[in-house]
Amino acid sequence: MKAILIDKPGDESVLKLGDAPDPVPGPADLLIKVRYAALNRADIMQRQGFYPPPPGASPILGLECSGEVVAVGREVSGWRVGDRAMALLPGGGLENQVADDAIK
Repeated sequence: MKAILIDKPGDESVLKLGDAPDPVPGPADLLIKVRYAALNRADIMQRQGFYPPPPGASPILGLECSGEVVAVGREVSGWRVGDRAMALLPGGGLENQVADDAIK
């Protein structure tokens, strides 16, 4: 899967398109094919090395995204493959697909 990656903190020149492992959705997750993502102040601060991701979160930038549901965890109700969705994330929004907890 493609993602925007950073190897070290810095300015915008550290952002690189690269390969990342596919997300593994859990039973309470939606798997979203990302169509749109945004960079916000927290993403920029993380890129600069001033805002580390929370423990267990993806090191890939992207705290918000939207797209299309491509898989629904077995504990999730009210969602179907093909639904449009948006997510506020602890990280990982700047990749092709992202898994997000749908039962928050």
